[in-house]
Amino acid sequence: MAVETACDGACWAAPSATVVRPGHRHRFARLEREPLGALLECLEGTCDDAYAGSGARGLLARVGHLDGSLADALAQGAYLALAHAVTRKPEEVIEAVQRAGLSGRGGAHFVTAQKWRLAAANAGPRLLVVNAEEGEPGVFKDRHLLEGDPHRLIEGVLLAAHAAGIAHAVIYINGQARNARSAVDLAVEQARDAGLLDGSALGGAGVEIEVRSGAGGYVCGEESVILNSIEGERPVPRTKPPFATDRGLFERPTVINNTETLCVATTIFDDPPPPTKLIPLSGAVPRAGLYEVPVDGVTAWSGVLAAAGANPQRVRALLLGGPSGRFVLPEEFDAPLDMRGLGAGGVVVLPLDADIPRITRALAAYNARESCGECTPCREGTPRLVALLEDAPANRERINALIEVMTEASLCQLGGLAGKPVASALALFPQDFEREASR
Repeated sequence: MAVETACDGACWAAPSATVVRPGHRHRFARLEREPLGALLECLEGTCDDAYAGSGARGLLARVGHLDGSLADALAQGAYLALAHAVTRKPEEVIEAVQRAGLSGRGGAHFVTAQKWRLAAANAGPRLLVVNAEEGEPGVFKDRHLLEGDPHRLIEGVLLAAHAAGIAHAVIYINGQARNARSAVDLAVEQARDAGLLDGSALGGAGVEIEVRSGAGGYVCGEESVILNSIEGERPVPRTKPPFATDRGLFERPTVINNTETLCVATTIFDDPPPPTKLIPLSGAVPRAGLYEVPVDGVTAWSGVLAAAGANPQRVRALLLGGPSGRFVLPEEFDAPLDMRGLGAGGVVVLPLDADIPRITRALAAYNARESCGECTPCREGTPRLVALLEDAPANRERINALIEVMTEASLCQLGGLAGKPVASALALFPQDFEREASR
């Protein structure tokens, strides 16, 4: 039987087909280039050694391996964590999240247990908002999870709802992620029909799940912008405090979690492997795609690059975090990965001939285009930064002063982090900017 599934994270392999038998799984990659003889032979029962692919374990274990039905998701382990959680008191679940060391995977890495506990301490109806906006260039981890294993997200939502006493959740998906929206809509309907949402199947108080699509835009990934968007207001950041756990959506205590964060929450009762992070890898790399890597104090960028078939000696740098990130030199490739330093996780591999000044100006220009215009430091500062980069060596002092103002005074992190890649590039590649200015 042939079944169309979501991508399992191996973007480099598309278009691909995977032959699955008990105890055997073999992927045939790049079918537009390779002859189909081996695939046809495998369908008849003659295959080479199995190829597990990039999603053999962890959050990607079911991604690309599901047929879209709830029955298949259940057969592969979905909702086991929820079944265990609803037998425990809410505070016990929060304590389990605390022991697991779960922190937000959206970039800020706020301690998840603390966020749930703060919301639970407030009286009145509490809400959960799932940030699946993911508007950063080069980041596609949440989209893969939503398309390939939407029931893992729903399980995470129900687990968080039980822990924090939440009765209503909103999943806010990037408006351009149409396949992700379709997959989540179907999964919510399946879960509702099966009695998973109202608590009749596994227990618990039940929660209503609503799915919304955003209009797109980098700033829409900021949590208070999402709240304004859902309320029908202009999508601009809110002043803090108050924080969302006190007064969030419709003035109610609100937990805002990233998609990956809630998916990781479904693993808290496992005998867990070292904490992992989903890393979308693109650029000058033979096997671009979505990788789940352990952040265990041992794994380094050199290991990630090796898994993707890249030769570190042919890499000029990594761009980590896109328009809000920084550059990583080869000298750092053997340093252990740090969860907090990974940001949202997007990584672009830059070749030896990468034009760093041009890339830096492109990042600055992107931030200028995406500014919502709500605050002066970002609205006026981002285009000014682009102009100053036309002759960065001559304007170095003014660039540094402008970045400091934007960092300290911007209303949200679009402006607050807009100068980060610029400062990183100027610090690590001054000779590139000097050479360009002397032409």
